[in-house]
Amino acid sequence: MRPRSMVGPLLLIGLGSLLLLHTLRPQPGLLAIFGRYWPFILIGWGLVRLLEIVYWRIRRFPLPAYGISGAEWTAIILICLAGSALHAVERYRPWDRLGAVASRRLELFGRSYEYTIAEQRLPAPTAARLLVENLRGTTRITGAETQEIRVSGRKTLRAVHDAEASQADRNTPVELSRDADRVVLRTNLDRVASDLAASAHIEVVVPRGTAVEVRSRNADLEASSLASLEFSSESGSARARNISGPVRFILGRAALISLVEATGPVEIAVRRGRDLEVEAVKGAVTLEGYYSGDLRLASLGGPLRFQNVQTTLKLQKLPGRIQMDLGDLTGVRLEGPVHFSSSRACDVQLDEFAQGAEISVDSGDIRLRPAPSALGPIHARTRSGDIELALPEQAAFQLRARTARGTIFNHFGPLLRETSEGERASVLTGGTTGHPMHLETMRGSITVRKDTVAPPSRSADRSPRQIEIGARKGTPRAQHHRVRYAHDGTVAGILISMRRRTSLPPPQPWANAGQRPPWL
Repeated sequence: MRPRSMVGPLLLIGLGSLLLLHTLRPQPGLLAIFGRYWPFILIGWGLVRLLEIVYWRIRRFPLPAYGISGAEWTAIILICLAGSALHAVERYRPWDRLGAVASRRLELFGRSYEYTIAEQRLPAPTAARLLVENLRGTTRITGAETQEIRVSGRKTLRAVHDAEASQADRNTPVELSRDADRVVLRTNLDRVASDLAASAHIEVVVPRGTAVEVRSRNADLEASSLASLEFSSESGSARARNISGPVRFILGRAALISLVEATGPVEIAVRRGRDLEVEAVKGAVTLEGYYSGDLRLASLGGPLRFQNVQTTLKLQKLPGRIQMDLGDLTGVRLEGPVHFSSSRACDVQLDEFAQGAEISVDSGDIRLRPAPSALGPIHARTRSGDIELALPEQAAFQLRARTARGTIFNHFGPLLRETSEGERASVLTGGTTGHPMHLETMRGSITVRKDTVAPPSRSADRSPRQIEIGARKGTPRAQHHRVRYAHDGTVAGILISMRRRTSLPPPQPWANAGQRPPWL
């Protein structure tokens, strides 16, 4: 006789434990717990059944024809359906969307009402601090040569009836008051229902030495000439200029964040942003979050740290500029050591960086040209992509470059030597006693060359040229010759349109060395 299974009693024990936990601590609810942890029921169920079958086999009890009966499969399917449904409800919160659909009636049948916010004035205390609470709308704060705080603006609401809009306007007065050692500005938009879409667009003038904190839910901020600035919002955008103290932006979703001229430390954290611009900051800059647009950084006098789940960028100072998007990173005049890693595809191009670099990308091309005066150790790795390294001719370094599947181009000279490793791998080693240089790609080419060509000036014409090239009789004659230059002034490619199809002569030495042709 086959013994009974222990799955049923264990399920009862687990269900009773959950009910007891809910009785003692109602939060979180049973449905939330089940929607998050229901896969553990299947894992425990399977482990118990596996242990039972092993035990029965050892004790020589009759084994079931199937590991799990039909009734158990039915219970498993019901648990999967219920758990998936509760998880989807808890994660995506469809009632929020239903609420948004219900509020559409105001957009379809209502109309917008606008009310003027009467100007208010309040003498500013010494070393003034201002707290602004504006849930929705725009807030513009300007520092000026004044000894008082002035507030003005307008308020917009959307309602079906005039009486409803007037009542909402009376329920949301703009209040400017003094609370202990700070001044508080409240728009009180939380006193009306969210389906009225109430928003306040306020303009505030404060003394230049004012420290400002803005709290919002869905609002945009513009600020200038302040002592310090702190802005928190679930969504919106922020633009700030000429802040003489610390700056802190905490946003959930951000369409644009722009900060120009700040002397204190800067902290910007977003959950999901689009564009970011930070320029002329003397303090340390800390950036966190995911950006889907352009990220532009320039003239940073302190350490920079940018981090999210997929990307990490660290350096000590940025006299030049950095531009980055989802698939490219371009930097000029960086003071390191520079640390950059990305778990996604990204092309990296760094020029005139000092004190070395450590670059690691999942896939993408890496092009490095360190500053000759401040050479440091370089480590570059990509799983799939090409690596190019340009070094000064008199640089002291020890190189090891390896490609598992690809070609190595040694344009530096006999100081480096190429060897084979295995069936397909190639290794380039050599150099003198100096900084270590490690380059590695699993699939791609590696090029090491001399950095003998000075980068072109910014005012130089970067447009391609059209050149007529003559040829002697019997050799190919080029009708048009278009030269394309790389970022460092070397020839990146040549496009030739021929009058007749014939083979071209082998490339000249200047083309392999990465130099300009002698006739240009």
